[in-house]
Amino acid sequence: MKTWLAVLLVLAAGCSRGGGEDAGNEGSGAPVPVRTMALENRLFHDVLSVPGQWQSGSELVVNAATAGQLEDLRVAVGDRVTVGQRVGTLIPRDSWAGLQGAMILVREAHTATEHADAQRALHLAERDLVRVPLVAQEAGVVIRRSAEPGSSLAEAAEIVAIAPWSTVVFEAHVPAAKAQVVRPGQAAVVEVPDGATRAARVERVLPMASEADQTILIWLKPGVLAPPPALDRFGTAEITLGPPRTALAAPDSAVVEDDLTGQHKVAVVDAQGVLAWKQVAIGVAENGWREVSAPNLSPGARIVTQGQRGLADGTKVQEATAAK
Repeated sequence: MKTWLAVLLVLAAGCSRGGGEDAGNEGSGAPVPVRTMALENRLFHDVLSVPGQWQSGSELVVNAATAGQLEDLRVAVGDRVTVGQRVGTLIPRDSWAGLQGAMILVREAHTATEHADAQRALHLAERDLVRVPLVAQEAGVVIRRSAEPGSSLAEAAEIVAIAPWSTVVFEAHVPAAKAQVVRPGQAAVVEVPDGATRAARVERVLPMASEADQTILIWLKPGVLAPPPALDRFGTAEITLGPPRTALAAPDSAVVEDDLTGQHKVAVVDAQGVLAWKQVAIGVAENGWREVSAPNLSPGARIVTQGQRGLADGTKVQEATAAK
């Protein structure tokens, strides 16, 4: 009797364990609803997008050809000047001294004869006063004003500085890791908020890094200057690094980045609806798609674009039903 009772207890325990496992399998075996799309070949343009600003590659200084007095200055910082435009007038020191001497004679004259002689001397000094025009040698924009009317200037003293339009460039800040693929002659497009979009080309890769952010400075020469850009205006440059190419692509939402390793992966779903994570190499991004590459990945493979995070390899998934 005791023997039969023991057998019955063992069988009851076995049936209880078996029922629990079956119930767990039914719960874990329910497919997880996800959204999927197929990998496809797409056309990518190998473009590098970087910030920057309009700058002058050089400056043209208008200085005093001789020591003298600055009689007038007709331009301010930001003014645009044309080639040959008169920007001010300088009176040489000798001529200015003669005028000042005649004016002193007029003030110190006591008799009518002295006053008449002084007036004649002043008239001659004013008639013979030498005025040297200050002229812009190139068209551009005034970027610095270093003297004011009435100033006494030494020979070669700077009066104004002009940034010639012929030297205006867009100075792009390119991360050092990417600067090595930038070459003179590459096509680019420069866009400034609320401004004109300009075609340009890489003119020069500067041999130094920016002190502000340690990026490599790249000069882009605009193809058309009309209308001239505003200097120091910030914008974005897109530099074309190579010809367009067709490559395997995945939607941005399908690519998951590992926060610890920085590696990228996609969740691939096979014909039976089983999910498997696949590590991929990432290329350029364009219009919501990323260039991807990995062994055994090809166009038509289904990848999860929504709901894949947190799912393990081997998870059974199914296409989610669109909400009505």
